[in-house]
Amino acid sequence: MHPPQPAWQLVPAAALVSTPWRNGLGTRREIATRTQANGLLAWEVSIATLEHDAAFSHYPGCDRIFTPLSGDPPPALSFNGGPYQPCTVLLPKRFSGDWATQSRISSPCTAFNMVFDRRLHSARVTVLALAHGDPVSLPDATIFVLHCLTATLRFGQHEVGAGDSLLGQGPALMGTATLPGTALMVEIRSAAT
Repeated sequence: MHPPQPAWQLVPAAALVSTPWRNGLGTRREIATRTQANGLLAWEVSIATLEHDAAFSHYPGCDRIFTPLSGDPPPALSFNGGPYQPCTVLLPKRFSGDWATQSRISSPCTAFNMVFDRRLHSARVTVLALAHGDPVSLPDATIFVLHCLTATLRFGQHEVGAGDSLLGQGPALMGTATLPGTALMVEIRSAAT
């Protein structure tokens, strides 16, 4: 008898569609979103395009993890009218979705966005710098969203190229970097665990 296979889903870069932010002041390409039974957001992962200074959307009850992917210099963020804090490319920055957040940019750039309801989930974003042949492990009992920024990874029958994402939850899955580069791994756990 074969063990059950994890329900992994490949989201190709070409499938990502640009849509407005919740507040309409920018655009994003959604990788994955899950909602609660009442229709409220449980969690979402997307790539935001920042073309000008703008207020971020309000996400009450949620935490955010904001990871700039580009920008020279990268964006700076102000929380609740406070001083602007510079961000660093590929360094995740966590803050509350309840805060009034304003971005200041010098030139158009992109950022990897994770938003989750803190009452239901905990989450973290890890940036992986991968060499050819490096192993990548997706352990059991955790929801994962793995986004390949520049690397190419192979997980069984799934090849995840630059701009692609792999998401799912299930038995542990082992992969290998077939082309060196950078990937971002989101781990989402139930707040009860």
